[in-house]
Amino acid sequence: MHPLKRDAPHLAPYLSLIMRLLYVSITDPSKEKLVTDILHEIEGVEVRRTPIKAKQPARRSTRSPAAKRAKAIKPMTPNEKKFVKGLTQAFKEMDEHIAGKRKLKTLKEVLDEL
Repeated sequence: MHPLKRDAPHLAPYLSLIMRLLYVSITDPSKEKLVTDILHEIEGVEVRRTPIKAKQPARRSTRSPAAKRAKAIKPMTPNEKKFVKGLTQAFKEMDEHIAGKRKLKTLKEVLDEL
């Protein structure tokens, strides 16, 4: 098998031996003309622009934003409240440890207690 054929399976076999496709993404729109002018100067290079895909408009919802938020937020169970409180406390202790206000136990010290 010819090494060029495996690079372009979407092309007809005879085209993969003749031409190569190179996709260039230009992130700065002001540089587009410069890049295309440079490529046009090179013999044997053809420049084609791909159409820009239009963004699909977002689907409208009949619910108001407040109604969406009300459904998304449900009351926490006592176990969830306890978990959140413990997690918040753990983060505060970690912040104090990082700030040097508190010394946390090492993993070895915790495992030794077990």
